[in-house]
Amino acid sequence: MLHAGISDKLYRDLTNNYVFCKSLGRHYVHQADVIDSVKTYMRNASVMAPLFLHAPLGTNKESILAEVAKNCSAWLPSSVCVFRFVKVSQACSLGDVLRSICEQIAVIYNLPKGWQQKESIKEVIMRLPSEQTLVILVSGIDEVGSHDDAQGVDWIPDALPPNVKVVMTVERDSSCMAELQNRFTDSSCFYAIPSITPEIAERMFSDLLKANCRTLADNQRDFIYSAVRKCSVPLHVELLANLACDWTSDVSADEIAHSLGTTVDEQIERIFEKLQNIFKGKIFSQVMGYLLCARHGISYSELLDTLSCDDGFLDDLSETFHLKPVRRCPPIVWIQLFHKLRPYLYSYKPNGTVLINFEQTSIITKANAKFMADSHGQQFHKSLFDFYDGRWANEKKKPHSSAAEGIDIQHDRHVISQPVKYSSAVYNCRKLTEQTLHAAHLPLAERKENFLFNLDWLSAKVEGTDVYQVIHDVLMALTEEADDADLQLLLEVLRLSSAALEDDPSQLYVQFSIRLKIIMSESADQYPCMKKLYDKCTDDSLDYFEPSSYECLQRPRTTDNDVDVTNTIITKLFRLKGSNTYMVSLLYERGEIKVWDIHTQTVTRTLRGLNCPLDTRFIDDLKGVVLCNRELKIYNLDTGEMEVKIKGIMNQRMPYYELHDQNHVVALSRNRMYIYIIQISTGDTLSTFKAGEDRFLNSLAVSSNGHFLVCGDETQKPTPLLVWDLNNRKLIYDLRINNHEFQTKMLTVSSDGHFVVCACKEVISDDAINNVVIYDLTTGTVFKKWKPGFNTTAIAISSEDDWVTTALDNGNILLWDLTTGTCKFILKGHKSSIDKLIASTDGSRLLSFDSTGFDRSLRLWDLNTGACLASLTFDDPFSNCQLSPDGSTVVLALPGWENILTLHLRKATPSVSAHAYGDEERAGNVYTVDE
Repeated sequence: MLHAGISDKLYRDLTNNYVFCKSLGRHYVHQADVIDSVKTYMRNASVMAPLFLHAPLGTNKESILAEVAKNCSAWLPSSVCVFRFVKVSQACSLGDVLRSICEQIAVIYNLPKGWQQKESIKEVIMRLPSEQTLVILVSGIDEVGSHDDAQGVDWIPDALPPNVKVVMTVERDSSCMAELQNRFTDSSCFYAIPSITPEIAERMFSDLLKANCRTLADNQRDFIYSAVRKCSVPLHVELLANLACDWTSDVSADEIAHSLGTTVDEQIERIFEKLQNIFKGKIFSQVMGYLLCARHGISYSELLDTLSCDDGFLDDLSETFHLKPVRRCPPIVWIQLFHKLRPYLYSYKPNGTVLINFEQTSIITKANAKFMADSHGQQFHKSLFDFYDGRWANEKKKPHSSAAEGIDIQHDRHVISQPVKYSSAVYNCRKLTEQTLHAAHLPLAERKENFLFNLDWLSAKVEGTDVYQVIHDVLMALTEEADDADLQLLLEVLRLSSAALEDDPSQLYVQFSIRLKIIMSESADQYPCMKKLYDKCTDDSLDYFEPSSYECLQRPRTTDNDVDVTNTIITKLFRLKGSNTYMVSLLYERGEIKVWDIHTQTVTRTLRGLNCPLDTRFIDDLKGVVLCNRELKIYNLDTGEMEVKIKGIMNQRMPYYELHDQNHVVALSRNRMYIYIIQISTGDTLSTFKAGEDRFLNSLAVSSNGHFLVCGDETQKPTPLLVWDLNNRKLIYDLRINNHEFQTKMLTVSSDGHFVVCACKEVISDDAINNVVIYDLTTGTVFKKWKPGFNTTAIAISSEDDWVTTALDNGNILLWDLTTGTCKFILKGHKSSIDKLIASTDGSRLLSFDSTGFDRSLRLWDLNTGACLASLTFDDPFSNCQLSPDGSTVVLALPGWENILTLHLRKATPSVSAHAYGDEERAGNVYTVDE
């Protein structure tokens, strides 16, 4: 699903960051010098370097960046602000933040999908258009885990374009800060956030108390102010305020003095001591442990289930609160504990599940040292692994040693089950995200077998979460076995396929099979685990696209393919109505036409010496009307002869023409005011249609049976559609809709001439959503009008099969029943809008793709069931694409490729013609055409 042109993942990321940014307002302490310095940096066009705001832990750098984001539009009114907080990103990783930023930039600047995924953020920034200022704010670039797929600071541009400003926060004493100082030697790139004064800290404390509707006695306030003067770090002040909110008027001076620390770390330690005194034994420490060791935080239900399987926690719970022995954690216990921890926690929804985690890095650091030391951390991970593994779910009874009875007693802990999938389309994202992290206690060989090289697990994780979480798991394993050849190869294949798997996770099989084909045939013995994975990906039961060449995707263990992807050799592909074996390609720059056997990928005829061939319409399988530059010429592709040169010059911008029948061509005149019917055998004009005085036509479509001609008129307002009866040579309809304009780039006529379909847009505003209108040409009236709610980007019709397909700008394709006017299927899969729909001649299959390269994927659909038969996303945009008449084979032209590439379904057998093309003795001939 797309939200206003953006993916679900980006939408969730933007929402999480926006909510978190708004919440930081309660932490913000106004520091005019900092804000003014950032404001000056942003307004200074001569400064073309990033700005790094640095300070020690606890100085609320995040709240300062949130304030910058709030004021950005006031400082730079025409700017676009992109902000991220690493801790609330989808995967809580810097790599994920950078990809999310690039995706948002692609949406803002309408860049091709996938373009930003192949380039680093540094390259993306440097290639942006200069019309609008872009501000990028990133908080916490030092918060990088050892398994993050973005390491170091090389991704940060050394110099920025004049219209790009980048502000980042970093901890002053971190290794990241040291790397930045080594790379950016200009001190003006760094701004040290000053400490707040004791007076400001005292005002901050008073404001926090007021916000919580609390007051203090004079002696209590004196204690607080004394502690504030010793350490005026904002986090310390917040911790003191949270502590003071729990005081009553009769709290003793000794108790107050003992609860106050003179540093942030000391104050955090005092808070931990206080909570441990309230929740004795393992109650507090176990809760802290599970909160800390979860990858992205933990949900309320997960924590209750995990605690219910922790016998040490339950025993201490019974003893502390004088309860009967319990084997299920009472929710009230967590509610009480949550009430005490709430000031230090935040919640967010990385994958649709509300998770809680600690907000401050200082608290996390201190808590890890206290509660995760020695073997405690391993035990927490093991307990969470058992939970996500479903060890005690589904009424399984966990044994518990009863000291009173001296026997083991088994109890159902009422733990929710943890399947990989809840239903056919709903994955257990929490299990897929967390379980591999908590599997560290297992031997690496077992983890490789159960997770990393388990095709079912990989497929589920890529579909349920994303490919980058799988990459994270592989990087984590490589820290143990850095020289493991299987892990290295798996990592490389995942990275090469990452853009495609983000676009369509179901492509895991086809991406792996294509990229690994050659290396598995040459050196499979070096990669035993990958060989098993490859064998499962290529199992005969699986159906996906099989390419004619495995060089169509970049292979691992190689550098970039030695192909110039900017060089378009084959410009267009055309299918022949009477053949499922042969297709024709045009090579504009070389002035060539080639006839291909698509099943052997060999050329059976070549015509050279043409003057810039742009387009063609086939009279039959051997003859075509070819648009060469601005002239129409009739070529015999079998003999290599130009038979006729049609008189006249076509319009340079709109050289539109179609076949009326095998003897006549219908063409738009050079001035676009006339339609000519031309005799093919002589090249002479037989008839002329005129739309009217000073009326200019902007489109031309002819029904396949040659009976009707439809043109758009751009002069009249509202713009009409003009319909001619070609057999009787007369205008029969001038079709109009009040306050609507026809978008004639999406104009098509059914093959029998019964219907004409066109997109139309209401002229009330520029951003109005277009609709689809169908006219019945037997009556000249509107037959159907559809309002799908999104802009239509492509249309195809088959009146014989009673359907119309429309592509929408949200990526969906709608299949409409032409008889009832209802939507039969919604074909979902594309992540960007597409502009090409090609149906098989029998109307049973549909090929969809984007000719502009925004979306580099193509999909083949079964229109009888609405199912996607196969899809493939390429590393680079393809030049052109065509579907064989029977719908069995997809033929592509790739940039830099001399040959065509064919794709067919593994389980299907393409129908191969037993007949040769033309005269069999001329097979392979190369002709130089005499113009």
